[in-house]
Amino acid sequence: MFSATDVSVVIPSYNSSRTILQCLESLFNQVEPPREVILADSSEDETLELVKAHYPQVITYKFKHRTFPGPARNRGTRMAQGEIVAFIDADCVAAPDWVQRIARQHSAGHEIVGGAVQVGNTDSLLAWAGHLGEFREFLPGGPEREVIHTPTCNIAYRKVLLKTYGGFPNAYYPQEDMIFNHLLARNGYRIWFDPAIQVKHYCRESLRGYLSHQHRIGRVTRVTLTRIEMEGSAIARRPWASYAASPFLGLLKYYRNLNVFWKSMPREAIKRPGLLPILFLGTIWWARGFAAGARSGLTGVRGLIDPEEDIFILFDNPPEPPIPLHTP
Repeated sequence: MFSATDVSVVIPSYNSSRTILQCLESLFNQVEPPREVILADSSEDETLELVKAHYPQVITYKFKHRTFPGPARNRGTRMAQGEIVAFIDADCVAAPDWVQRIARQHSAGHEIVGGAVQVGNTDSLLAWAGHLGEFREFLPGGPEREVIHTPTCNIAYRKVLLKTYGGFPNAYYPQEDMIFNHLLARNGYRIWFDPAIQVKHYCRESLRGYLSHQHRIGRVTRVTLTRIEMEGSAIARRPWASYAASPFLGLLKYYRNLNVFWKSMPREAIKRPGLLPILFLGTIWWARGFAAGARSGLTGVRGLIDPEEDIFILFDNPPEPPIPLHTP
């Protein structure tokens, strides 16, 4: 049986001074607080100073240069003492029973547990658009179920999995979690999705930030699809086909975003007709990013074209003996 004292919480951070105190407040006011909170920070602002002043009990690691979330989470994992490592982002707020519910699901035999992501800044149309563009499959509601992916702003792994399989890749932000989870699924692991395990995510509120992020998601999505097996991989692996298909894939994404929003939150959809053009503009930028990924891969994303990282080698040649699966 696991309890909250078995849970280490890891937060990757970059220039998070506007949101980090809210995040930490939600963690230190849990019904059952975690064993420890670890911040892996590469900020250029006053994030670390704020944390040390208000929450000196947080364990911190400071990178010398900007570091993507994947390697930051890996560093935090190596510092963690708990048998369960729970991830949340610096721009998220955890529900009061977040840690308690994570421990409960791990006690039920699940090795990976994920939860729902709500939009935090509900008064911003740009935030709603960004949220739907990135988290539409992880909205609250529905039954508990087995899935192969949930985002790392709300997921918890047995630490042994992260140590054995090398953690998250570097170059694929913001899809490094999708790659890791799909490679785990290829080796027989699944995520138990509990919609009652909830965080609120505060999305970008500037038009420039929203469009830039959608473009990046589109570019990295195309490259990610060439590395794992999922819907769209066959197209993505043919550069000219994926380039030509990018406008149609953008329209499909727009339709799916609207469909999920209407079905899961009809009242919110009715209240926000101005969301439609913003969401459509975002999918145009996503499609442009997908086309850019088809032309030049990850060039422009840290200058990496087709990086071969340890994570892929580990999954192609898993350690022996394999980690046993536990069926709840």
